Amino acid sequence: MPEPLIRPCRPEDLPEILAMETAWPTAPGWSRAQFEREISSERSCLLVLEEEGLLRAYAGFWSIPPEAQVTTLVVAPEAAGRGLGRLLLGRLLESCRGRGLARVSLEVSSSNERALRLYRRAGFRIVGRRPKFYNDGSDAILMDLSLPP
Repeated sequence: MPEPLIRPCRPEDLPEILAMETAWPTAPGWSRAQFEREISSERSCLLVLEEEGLLRAYAGFWSIPPEAQVTTLVVAPEAAGRGLGRLLLGRLLESCRGRGLARVSLEVSSSNERALRLYRRAGFRIVGRRPKFYNDGSDAILMDLSLPP
């Protein structure tokens, strides 16, 4: 199988992205208009991972120098557990370094064990918690990572 392609998100990717959004209860639940704003914003970076012509994952961050805020990272349910999230997160962090950003932060649901494991393995550390932040009553776990220059 060829190596997955990671590239900037395009407007024609949005139907597949929106389908992935609805497949996971822990996805942010953004609207088409929100994704369109992300694609067109200079401070936003939204990447997709494509495998054999199909979108399998997407991730994004906001560049707020000297920091980045990861806004989303979603893998299609049928592609979960294959390391695609790790691959995409790695590329996202490379993009942050390429922009000269020194720190990356994010928040993740305490009920999303798979994502928490991914972020811990990437070196993120827990720096805070927002109790009962999400609609399901789960806490928001605040994490950050310092990027070496």
